Amino acid sequence: MTSSAPHSPPRTRYPRQDAVPAPDTYRTRTAGIRLWDGTLLSEVVTPRHDLAARPRPFPVQRNYFHTAALEAGARWLRETVPLERDEYERLLTEDVGGFVSWVYPDAQPARLRTLIDFHHWAVWLDDVMDRRTTLETSLEACSVLESLGTVELAPFDDFFARMRGQGLHEGHAGRFLTAMRAYGASSRTEVHARDDHTCGYTTIPGYIANRRRSAAMPVYFALIAWISGVELPTHVYGHPLVVQLENACSDYALLYNDAGSFTKEYLAGRTGGTFVRLLSHELQLPVQDTLYEIADMAAAAADDLEAASDLIDTSDLPAAHREHVHRYADGLRKFTGGVNHWSNHTIRYAIGQPMTDTAPTSRTGDRHHLRTGRAK
Repeated sequence: MTSSAPHSPPRTRYPRQDAVPAPDTYRTRTAGIRLWDGTLLSEVVTPRHDLAARPRPFPVQRNYFHTAALEAGARWLRETVPLERDEYERLLTEDVGGFVSWVYPDAQPARLRTLIDFHHWAVWLDDVMDRRTTLETSLEACSVLESLGTVELAPFDDFFARMRGQGLHEGHAGRFLTAMRAYGASSRTEVHARDDHTCGYTTIPGYIANRRRSAAMPVYFALIAWISGVELPTHVYGHPLVVQLENACSDYALLYNDAGSFTKEYLAGRTGGTFVRLLSHELQLPVQDTLYEIADMAAAAADDLEAASDLIDTSDLPAAHREHVHRYADGLRKFTGGVNHWSNHTIRYAIGQPMTDTAPTSRTGDRHHLRTGRAK
């Protein structure tokens, strides 16, 4: 992809690569660390659940073409993206490319291959924003995302051109690019919050509203619509029911991530800028109870996605669009099921901490009112 400007656009400078500390054993890394409530970090357990165990299970199916696509994606990552060997090996070990094979089970082989390349690149860049030690490095990564479509960027230009050749038409492409730029801008807000060692938000709805953008979920929504063959006018995406479907999917992914990655985030030095800390203070809960609460909030989002999907046929959506909204909701459910399965098995979040199983349906429902208007 190149700019429409008459002269060659400037090339984007990739963010500098700061050193990543060598991994250590979990027990050694957590020894003696006490959290803000006095709990020893080594005694905190990570809650998880299985959406396939619900009374109406969420779909979990790995794309049939994942083996060849992952092998080709690993070669592309090594040859195309400017990353150190340990970063390369970490992305493969964490099955970052494999995530795509779970959340897009219906993608055609060529599209799956392209999506794996995109996801490897995007997660690497997200890690630059998230894992590095300097504010400058993180903000440079945000700038890369914010500039997409206006500068030459070899890896992105490569897989984006393939997407266009594989049927990503102007509507889907525009939505994808807009979401990527917004992802960079909202991530800039989170970077500054982390640098200040505070969550940066004072209310649960405020945090959720930003995370619905900075968690890159609108990017995934554009890709889900493409893979699922969804063709809807722009205004239909703004329909309250469609927004409810998207928000439920987004909330599940971000909340389940927040609960599952807490220990790793804390060890990485992000002690203040976490949702766990915000919710713990707001509800006056110990850290362990807060993690259980967040896992339950994620289950409530899955409940809501299921319930909202059942409302499509009786909604005021135009009859001509309902089939495509059903198709979109199906893609969102498959994405959610894939997120759950991959998150439960990747070592990206499981770094040795004990795990405990929780219910895949919510005990209390959406008691924080995330999808009733206050968190818009």
